[in-house]
Amino acid sequence: MKRYRVTLEGHTFDVKVLDDPRQERVQVEVDGETFVVGVEAVPLAVERPAGEAAPAGAPSPATPMPTPGGAAAAGIGRTVIAPLPGVIKSIAVRPGQQVTPNDELFVIEAMKMDNVIRAQRAGTIGTIHVTEGRQVAYGEAMLDFTN
Repeated sequence: MKRYRVTLEGHTFDVKVLDDPRQERVQVEVDGETFVVGVEAVPLAVERPAGEAAPAGAPSPATPMPTPGGAAAAGIGRTVIAPLPGVIKSIAVRPGQQVTPNDELFVIEAMKMDNVIRAQRAGTIGTIHVTEGRQVAYGEAMLDFTN
């Protein structure tokens, strides 16, 4: 088990990684509350000689990469983001509804496959930012929890 102290927007959180962080999904404890979060390896920035351009489409070092299942799932950001691009096929929740971990939130159709997006934490649904039939981009905000 590894322990971290994370400060985000002036708020400090005590975080314990309870599982092997090399797995795709791990349990973490944030200020005493346990969550299941996705883990994704992020390539290190590559140093280039002065004047050499990055390949087309490569993010700049200052561009933050979205982290599906990361801070949002851990309850820090309290926002569920799209883990892949696709079309919203169905929305299984409504504002004010209580959900528990593993409850279905959305179905995103991508590459002719239905992908069920499930709650990673308990909470109350706040604003839903998407509608059925709408295209979503990777990392786009789909809904916010109120708590």
